[in-house]
Amino acid sequence: MATKIELKVLNELLDLYEKSKTFLGENKNHQTFKVTVSKLFPKYEDDSEFELYKEINQNLDSLQKRGLITIKAERSGKISSVFLEENAIEQVYEYIKRTPKADRNNQLTELWENYNNLPDDLFSPLLEYIKEQKIRISTNKAVQFFDENFVDYEDLLNAVKAVLSNQNEIFIRELSVKLFNNSKRLEAIENPVRSLLYKYGEYDDKETVLEEHNIIKTPTYVMVKGKGILHCGETIDLSKIKGDIGLSTETLKDLFSVELNGANVITIENLTNFHKYQSNNELVIYLGGFHNSIKRDFIKLVEKCNPRAVFKHFGDIDAGGFYILEHLKKKTGINFLSHNMDITTLEKNKDHWMKLTENDKNRLLSINEKTTCYKDSIDYMLKNNCKLEQESEIL
Repeated sequence: MATKIELKVLNELLDLYEKSKTFLGENKNHQTFKVTVSKLFPKYEDDSEFELYKEINQNLDSLQKRGLITIKAERSGKISSVFLEENAIEQVYEYIKRTPKADRNNQLTELWENYNNLPDDLFSPLLEYIKEQKIRISTNKAVQFFDENFVDYEDLLNAVKAVLSNQNEIFIRELSVKLFNNSKRLEAIENPVRSLLYKYGEYDDKETVLEEHNIIKTPTYVMVKGKGILHCGETIDLSKIKGDIGLSTETLKDLFSVELNGANVITIENLTNFHKYQSNNELVIYLGGFHNSIKRDFIKLVEKCNPRAVFKHFGDIDAGGFYILEHLKKKTGINFLSHNMDITTLEKNKDHWMKLTENDKNRLLSINEKTTCYKDSIDYMLKNNCKLEQESEIL
């Protein structure tokens, strides 16, 4: 069994080899792989650490006798450099029980083949991720979200697949039991699941990715106020209620009709604004920063019952706000108009502007490429380096 010192030296040499053009078969010139002993073991040259010095020399001498490395030493006996014996690379892998990178890449490729036949419209983020990782392998880059543990990695891919295919509201621990027969496993890999989907999908916020797919930790409530008569076994007239009410998933299952009687609809992104907003003959719906199918189905029922109603959305004047509005239009099929998300609102609230980050700028440019609906506002924001949160408008 290899010692700790041997493992450190040989792993470092193999890392250099696996990152090289020689590994890819692209290097036309002969390439050597070496490590400097004093850089790998900073105390090696410390005169007070003679026992360590002697131990390192013994270990390196042993590796050279095995034919795995070549040593470059000074007359004093101090070893300056260690070179990998290229003809013994396979033996090095075997000696330290390390899986060769080529074998690992083949194993990854075989694993990805299990997802080849997934429909693109539903599983686009996962398929885009796999496509990108194949490119990364071909250019000798690290596979994202893979930490060398194939069991964990396969769990991650299966969790992403399950999230994308989920249609009905389910608690995260329930889904975890269905997937892994373990109620806590999905929560253990929740962060990489969210990160992968956020990076390769279209989501406003990484923290609400699972919720957009109806995977929840607490029950979903659709908060509403203003105008509207709800029929769900009982009749609820919102105009007779002071403040708002929350409609649970169970209540929404029984909801079959919403009467607006000439009122319109406005969805609001942020909770503070939802509470402060004064309804003007409107049904006011709180989105909570994101909208899952529970909320969208409610909105679609409202539109079905009231086809002449005007639908508006009131969100932050930033990339996230425009994204939520576009996503809302796409997922509901309703032509939502923007409310207070324009240049006039920006100019009225100039004292509360916030500067754009590089990510903000990139996302705004991306939205401009996909639609011209907000071009004037986005061009103004980019020119003046500004964005505005909804709460600022209340002030």
